[in-house]
Amino acid sequence: MFPHQLLLLPLLLATTPLTLASPSPLHKRSVTCVKVGATATASWTNSAGETCSYTGVVGSNYGENSAGGDYSCNGRCGTGCTGVAIGNVYTQDCWSHDICSYFNNASGGASDPNCGAAFEAAEDDFLLGYLDGCSQTNPTNPVVKPTASPVCS
Repeated sequence: MFPHQLLLLPLLLATTPLTLASPSPLHKRSVTCVKVGATATASWTNSAGETCSYTGVVGSNYGENSAGGDYSCNGRCGTGCTGVAIGNVYTQDCWSHDICSYFNNASGGASDPNCGAAFEAAEDDFLLGYLDGCSQTNPTNPVVKPTASPVCS
């Protein structure tokens, strides 16, 4: 183990259930890494029960949304390129949550009516993505606002 991994171990042990008697929902989920610079499709269910999707580039920099959120490293499990995170982990669920949040001005984590389920789906990615090998170097992209919008139906 590297020294920085040893520092993460107590955090992971404190936040990851280790008992088999009552498995956590995290045990039923999986972490899917996505590559910075690759095209990926985000998907989520909005408050109207519609399935929404948006295709874009992982690691893109949309800057701030109209609510002031930091979307400088889309797909990174954590805020922007520099917010609290366990490594610079990029996953499918974090990508979906970031894109949902950007377009819906989400707030409140799991309680957000449009992006709460996407937030919950990304929780295990945030906690376990580093151990699953999803950490990458953050890009340094200029701000480019998206020209398309999600499609919901």
